[in-house]
Amino acid sequence: MKTKKEKTEIPENIPIITPEMMEKTAVEIAKRRAGRKQSKLKGIKDIKCSSCGNDTMSYAQDLAFDVVLTGERIVISNLTGLKCSKCGEVTFDANSTKIIEKYTADRAGGGYELKISAVGGGKIGVYFPKDILRVMEINKSEKAILTPLSKRKMIIELLNSTE
Repeated sequence: MKTKKEKTEIPENIPIITPEMMEKTAVEIAKRRAGRKQSKLKGIKDIKCSSCGNDTMSYAQDLAFDVVLTGERIVISNLTGLKCSKCGEVTFDANSTKIIEKYTADRAGGGYELKISAVGGGKIGVYFPKDILRVMEINKSEKAILTPLSKRKMIIELLNSTE
């Protein structure tokens, strides 16, 4: 059992975000927002959502676009558009769509289909395609961390990678 005096060591590969870094980021976001054209959707409230049909879509300026293309995760934050408060459906405005296209236009959709199979003892397993094993140099003795992002998304990070 650890006492209050003992300090937990932070591994070297985890970046530490300082207050100065947070302030610098806040200033950069403010500059970007100031330079943007005003969204034509600003002020829209309670319009019909195309997904759930409820009148719960309203303007939002804190949206994020998250996609994996060619094996790389791309997250673009601080976008504007409409968001449904009921089902979470998001529609980006013209300015945000241009920003998304700027970072994703030349990248092909990636990803490999995996089969989930029964292993035994109430456990299931996943078989990785040979291309992934070869390119990433994954061996059966390696360990990984599985991080759930949502009910339908997860990240697998190799611990003993030969980078």
